[in-house]
Amino acid sequence: MLISRKLPLAAALLTIVSIGVSSIVSLQIGSSAVNQKNVEKLEAVVDGRRNQLETFLANLQQDLTATSQNNLMRIALEGFKYDWGFLGADVMPELKRRYITENPFPEGQRQTYDTAQKPDAAKISSYDQTHERYHAQLREMTESRGWEDFLLVDMNGNVIYSVNKFDDYASNLRSDAFKGTGIGKVFEGIVGPNETGKTVFADYAAYPAANGRPVAFMGHAIASDAGVVGVIIIRLPGGKIAEIMSNVAGLGQTGETVLLNENGYLISDSIHTPDNDMLAVRIDSDLQQRADDSAVVTGSLEGYRNMASTIAMTGVDFDGARWTVAALIDKSEAGASMVMMRNAILGLSLLLLLGAMAVSIWFSRSMTKPIEALVANMRRLAQGDTTIELAGEDRKDEIGEMVRSVSVFRDAAIEKGELEREAEKTHSMTERERQERETAKAAEAARMQQAVDALADGLHKLSEGDLSVRLTTPFMESLDRLRLDFNASVEKLNATLSDVSENILGITGDTGELRSAADDLSRRTEQQAASLEQTSAALDEITATVKSSSQRADEATAKVAEAKQSTDTSSKVVSEAISAMGRIEDASGEISKIINVIDEIAFQTNLLALNAGVEAARAGEAGRGFAVVAQEVRELAQRSATAAKDIKGLINKSGDEVKSGVALVRETGEALGLIARHVSDINDQINSIATAAREQATGLSEINSAVNQMDQVTQQNAAMVEETTAVTHRLSGGAASLDSLVRQFTLSGGRVAAVSVQAATSRPVRAAFEPARSGPPAKPVSATTARSRPVPSPARSMINSVAKAFGAGKSNNPTAASNDDWEEF
Repeated sequence: MLISRKLPLAAALLTIVSIGVSSIVSLQIGSSAVNQKNVEKLEAVVDGRRNQLETFLANLQQDLTATSQNNLMRIALEGFKYDWGFLGADVMPELKRRYITENPFPEGQRQTYDTAQKPDAAKISSYDQTHERYHAQLREMTESRGWEDFLLVDMNGNVIYSVNKFDDYASNLRSDAFKGTGIGKVFEGIVGPNETGKTVFADYAAYPAANGRPVAFMGHAIASDAGVVGVIIIRLPGGKIAEIMSNVAGLGQTGETVLLNENGYLISDSIHTPDNDMLAVRIDSDLQQRADDSAVVTGSLEGYRNMASTIAMTGVDFDGARWTVAALIDKSEAGASMVMMRNAILGLSLLLLLGAMAVSIWFSRSMTKPIEALVANMRRLAQGDTTIELAGEDRKDEIGEMVRSVSVFRDAAIEKGELEREAEKTHSMTERERQERETAKAAEAARMQQAVDALADGLHKLSEGDLSVRLTTPFMESLDRLRLDFNASVEKLNATLSDVSENILGITGDTGELRSAADDLSRRTEQQAASLEQTSAALDEITATVKSSSQRADEATAKVAEAKQSTDTSSKVVSEAISAMGRIEDASGEISKIINVIDEIAFQTNLLALNAGVEAARAGEAGRGFAVVAQEVRELAQRSATAAKDIKGLINKSGDEVKSGVALVRETGEALGLIARHVSDINDQINSIATAAREQATGLSEINSAVNQMDQVTQQNAAMVEETTAVTHRLSGGAASLDSLVRQFTLSGGRVAAVSVQAATSRPVRAAFEPARSGPPAKPVSATTARSRPVPSPARSMINSVAKAFGAGKSNNPTAASNDDWEEF
């Protein structure tokens, strides 16, 4: 094997061994550190979620206990119980009909319905009034604390009140449908042992009244001196618990925290699945059995969400229920940092290996490359190639000695070759000089003959009148002055005749334009005669229009005066109507104040009757008669309040109508004022019309003057036509004579010039005083007299005068006549 291959392989082998050992050790240390960090993170997350959940549940118990001890809850319970008894045997279906079936709001928004009492009902329901009195306050309390529902239950198990009016409202919790459910267990757990000091809790379970959705309940007794008088039951706020569990900060894309019951089923929905997992998904792990209130256990979990997870668990005990908080993360995501570190180490190792191999190759090549180059040069020198370049002669090692030895052999071979080439060069020089002299003589004779032939051909063409001939091929140096003088003479003669041809073209074009000007002048004279006839007819029409406008202006002035007088009278009537409406509005306000006093008296009477009824109920049998009287008084007070409310509504409606009437009358006054201003504007317009009529009369006078001036211009045009015709014939004759003389020569570009002259004499010429299609305007004929000079157009002046008269100085739009394509003639 060559030395250039042995050295890189040895260096690469040593590098692979050293880098491989260090990489394996680094990966093992890093993997252990990453796994420990992930476990500590899960332990911290699960401990934090447990603390949050315990704090929330403790606050929930405190809120419920404080609510049950509020005296308002007892008063509300007594009021609903009292009204419940007056609704008869069909109280449950009746309340379901009022607040569920006929509720105008859908399920989930039924709490918005404050009362089922209809404003036009013949009989007032005391239950509906009690519901209206307490519902808004209880609804606000329930929503602020996040409870899913708040229920009041009497001692017989009747749900006499509910905030959100789910299907368990107006039901009996001791019936077959509810006694085995969580809400039935909470009720029996309080009423059975007469529990007054603590809350009773029922864990999450499927609840029929919630369409089978898992629901948990908590209840507390409402107690008095005689013991338990009723029960408050709430639905646990599942949204609050889900909010605590859905916090996945620090758990990446696959991590989450879930809450499990004692059987391992989820009682908080997973945020990574589209379906509701509550009581539908079970996590089967031995770690749950080892998790208690204070310890956090960690391990692995297989199968949940089809992934292998690292999981941490801890227990939560709440009012007899044993829950487990679990935090988990996919092992592949948890080990992602380890994969990144492994890839980084492997990449770094690869770079080091490549660097070591590159250095080894470079080192070996620095030693073997000079030797290989020296061997190749020696091989070329042996084959007779003395152009080799030897590098490394100044080196102090053995390679330098070898290079210097080869250099000696190369110098000897070069010296031998130089001697052989010098002898060959001397032999061939004499023969080459003789051949060059003979070739020079033959070339000089050929150039002389070429110059003579070219000059003879040029003179022949010039004698035939062809001025486009040029001698372009240079002659020999001694004769080239003759070629240049010949070309200069022909060029000067050609330029002179070209100028003559161009002048002929200009004269011919001017003659054609003069002929066209005469034709156009004749046509326009005819047009002026027609215009004079049209102007006469327009004068008659304008005179009739002026008379009609004057009559209409007089009639309009009289009508405007009458309209203005009627507007002033209507404005006075509107002002009086506005004052009357204001007095009616003040009277309505006084009546509303009296109705408010009646309403307050009825409310106080109703409240006293309610308290009397409560006290009569406490007195038992002895207070039954007093209770009947209190109920009658309460009904009378309610009727009074209803009547006062109706009267107040009518008064308010009347006040609104009065305000509407005031607004309409005020708008009528404003409209009349606007009409008065419009009448004034019309009067101004009529005055303008009269002014315009006067100006029209002035315009008619100016039109007569313009017609006379147009007749004078027509006579001048006729004289100019005769003079123009004579000049045109003289120019045509001169142009024809010059053209016959120039056609005897053929000019350079002569074919193009001839076509141009022909086109100029045969093309349609343009008017003398109109712009051409391209190029500058044509010049007027020099033979015209002072009588044919352009003068201001009388028709133009006439049209401007008429436009001014009919526009009365108020319009800037040009008349139709201003669109003509000429301004002066």
